[in-house]
Amino acid sequence: MKKISEINQSRVILSLDLTCPPEQILKKSISLIKSTSNDICAVKINHHLLLPLSLNDLKRLLSVIHNNNLLAIADLKLNDISATNLIVIKHLWKMGFDAIIVNPFVGYSEGLDSLLEKSKSKNKGVLFLVYMSHAGAKDGYGLDIMKQGKKKKLYTEFIERAKRWHADGIIVGATRPKLIKEISNLTHNNLDIYTPGIGTQGGDVSKSVKSGANYIIVGRSILNSRNPSLTTSRIRVNSWQNS
Repeated sequence: MKKISEINQSRVILSLDLTCPPEQILKKSISLIKSTSNDICAVKINHHLLLPLSLNDLKRLLSVIHNNNLLAIADLKLNDISATNLIVIKHLWKMGFDAIIVNPFVGYSEGLDSLLEKSKSKNKGVLFLVYMSHAGAKDGYGLDIMKQGKKKKLYTEFIERAKRWHADGIIVGATRPKLIKEISNLTHNNLDIYTPGIGTQGGDVSKSVKSGANYIIVGRSILNSRNPSLTTSRIRVNSWQNS
């Protein structure tokens, strides 16, 4: 990721959360990737595409992503037992995905242990979901918990798990720049921060990067733009110049 980011001078990850009719998804996705490829470093794909597209369609899409020298991230926020997790990544890696987003809430033993081990052996990335970008995220990730007799925030426990279990990066919503700064300090810049929620959800590019975000995940601001290529280029320049 870092290598592609430096080559393209971009921190931007395109989130393909398309809501168009299913028969238009593949064509529109390919068009968006080709028109923005010089200004992004990766593409994030979630259930908006994973559910309506066929296996062959997904393989074709991932081939287009890789042919444009980009990486593909599967955003499942996976939160299941190890047996299920292994089946999921078996299919994802076979399709051609390069990384997956998981929820550290599920735990390590018989949870994320096998997934992490298998992913590392195949040089695949695992990103931990630490704090989401929507308003209600505080009801979960912002909860107070007790550990060894001390009160702490749930997201700080997730950060510790990310460090202890050797995650490849963490997801922190752009709508909370002060939190990004706090988490950046807690990780001592040893974990890359991926920040969704830019634009439509209220997250600011400059504030996110200045607060410590390494990569910014942008969806609707690009997807709904009349000129996705120009919009992406502007976001790329803004985020890169503020680094």
